[in-house]
Amino acid sequence: MFPHHAQTIERLTTAFQSDPTVLALLLGGSIAHGFAKADSDVDVTIVLSSADYQRRQREGRLHYNNRELCTYDGYIDGKYVDLDFLKLVAARGSDPIRYAFEGNRILFSRIDGLENLLAAIVRFPVEEKSERLQRFAAQLLAWRWYYSESLRQQNRYLSFLALQKLVLFSARLILTENELLFPYHKWMLRVLAAAPRQPAGLIQNLDTLLTFPPWETVDRHVRSLLDFVGIDFAAADGSWPTYFMKDTELRWVAEEACIDDI
Repeated sequence: MFPHHAQTIERLTTAFQSDPTVLALLLGGSIAHGFAKADSDVDVTIVLSSADYQRRQREGRLHYNNRELCTYDGYIDGKYVDLDFLKLVAARGSDPIRYAFEGNRILFSRIDGLENLLAAIVRFPVEEKSERLQRFAAQLLAWRWYYSESLRQQNRYLSFLALQKLVLFSARLILTENELLFPYHKWMLRVLAAAPRQPAGLIQNLDTLLTFPPWETVDRHVRSLLDFVGIDFAAADGSWPTYFMKDTELRWVAEEACIDDI
């Protein structure tokens, strides 16, 4: 942490500690994740009572932004939540919302057991690992097919989309293999690069995918990645349309999170 970040956080903590409506203050964002640069903003989560949170919801005031407390040319960016929201994240939050609390530091708290709740939030759902691997493999095979269609139809938009999805679900497959939460797109490749178990040259291969490679390169990448995580290509190639239908075309029926974000 840079000294100016520490000074800003100290000023912010002092200001919120004097506000009785604030039950806890959490430090998150790039500073909590260890990715901060000198000009990074300070990201916080401000925990309120349910009544105060619901009032802010009705008024459309769930975002916090402050430059006056900064000791540098930056800003403090925050979100208001309540304890029920944190419990909901622990129960069924998507990977990105869970990852948002990874490494969070409690700046102060009036809530008993907050540390245990945060630990539950950032736990990788190992009980879902096998099913996730199958679902992400299906997405990988689906977008492999879409890329072949984009080349056949000379549809550049579909090529862009298919290649982006191929990179995304390649990453999700390896993150799942390593029991790591998906941090959303901004930090995905950075977190992926640090995954201990991954194929040699994975990050370079993903960069190659974004250069409109020939079909054979994409096909080879998908096959080798499935083999790496122990998924039989022939079996997965026969079942991916059903998975894809459920996770992409019919997800609205169950009102589930988008497969990109689970």
